[in-house]
Amino acid sequence: MTAPERAPLGAALAMLLTLVSLTGPASPVLMAVIIGALALLAGIGWPNLLELPSALGTRIVIATVGIVGAAVAVSASERFAPVSGIVMICAAGVFAAFVQQMLRTDRRELTSSLTGTVAGVFLSGTAACWVIAQVEAVQLGREGLVASITAGLAATLLLNLAPLPPTLRFVISLVAGTGITALLATSLAGTALPFAIGAGLLTAIGAGCTQLLVSSSLVSKEPLPSLAVGAVPVATIGVVAQLAVTLIP
Repeated sequence: MTAPERAPLGAALAMLLTLVSLTGPASPVLMAVIIGALALLAGIGWPNLLELPSALGTRIVIATVGIVGAAVAVSASERFAPVSGIVMICAAGVFAAFVQQMLRTDRRELTSSLTGTVAGVFLSGTAACWVIAQVEAVQLGREGLVASITAGLAATLLLNLAPLPPTLRFVISLVAGTGITALLATSLAGTALPFAIGAGLLTAIGAGCTQLLVSSSLVSKEPLPSLAVGAVPVATIGVVAQLAVTLIP
C-alpha cells in the first residue's frame, strides 16, 4: 500500500466516528469499540513513528491503556466518574511504562523510550474522552454536537493533505473545518453560533497542528508509523468533544 493510499486514514476514522455518533442508544458502546481500535492503531505505530527501542513493550502498554480506558468510559456508573477512571488508568499506564523500561535487557536510550511511552499512554488514554462525550451526548440529547465536531475534524484532516502550498493548505483546512463544525452544530444541535464557531476553531486548529506535528517525522509515510499519523489527531480532539458537550449551553 502506497503512502497516498494511507494518507486519508485520519479523515476516514473521523467520518466513522460521525456515523457512530448518530446511531442512537447503541452509540456509546460502538464509540468505545472504535476508540479501542484507534488506540490499537496508535499503539502499533507510535514506537516506530518516534523510532523508540523496545517497540513491542511500548505497543502493549499504549494499546492496553487506550482499550481499557474506552471500556471504563462506557461502563462507568454513577458511583464511579469516568474521568476519574481515565486518570487512574493513565497513572497505571505511566507505572507500566516504568516497569517496562526496568525489565528491558537492552539499556540503550532509556530516557527517550520512557518519555515516548508515557506520551503515548496519555495520548491513548485521553482518546477515551470521545466515549465520555458520546455517553453524555446521548443522555442530554446532543448527539448532533458530537457529529458536527467529528465532521469538521474529518474535513480538516482531509484538506490538510491537499497538494497545495503549506500555508494555503492549512488556512483552507482551518476555514473548512471550522465552517462545517459551526454549520452542523447550529443545525443539528441548535448550538448558538459563537459557541459553534469556537468549537470549530478548537477542532480545526488542534487537529491541523497535531497532524502537521506527527507527520513531520522522516518515517511518517512508512506503513507502521503512518497508522499513528492517522490515529493521533483523531484521538486528541476527544478532549474538545467532551468539553463542548459538557460546557456549551
